Amino acid sequence: MAYRHTQVGYWMFAVSVVLALAIAARAQSLATFGVMCGIATLASGLFGTLTTIVDDASVVVQFGPLGLIRDRFDVVDITAARAVRNSPLYGIGMRHIPHGRLWNVWGLDAVELQLRNGTRFRIGTDEPAALVDALRKAGVSA
Repeated sequence: MAYRHTQVGYWMFAVSVVLALAIAARAQSLATFGVMCGIATLASGLFGTLTTIVDDASVVVQFGPLGLIRDRFDVVDITAARAVRNSPLYGIGMRHIPHGRLWNVWGLDAVELQLRNGTRFRIGTDEPAALVDALRKAGVSA
């Protein structure tokens, strides 16, 4: 395997907990607090990390440690890759943006994949240079 990196969205977890506490305090209910903590835990578990795996044949991007939400691209279908900086307005999570799709857990740095079918996919990362280098080594034009 040429490259594997997991970015952790620590702030996403913190914001989820704060929101859960604020809503539960407003409701003044222990049951509401439990439900909100469960929702915060589920959201953080599903979307709190973003793992990118690059090998000679494919690029896999997955949210969460179990990878229940994932996407896969064959290297031969990627015509180019470049480091980009996202607008803060694009946010975190799974997004449709003016340039295509974006998966991100934190920060503004990303690597944009140009796909053979004309679409673009941005992978949020805290190490864009290393990801572009791994893609280049896998045969993608940078």
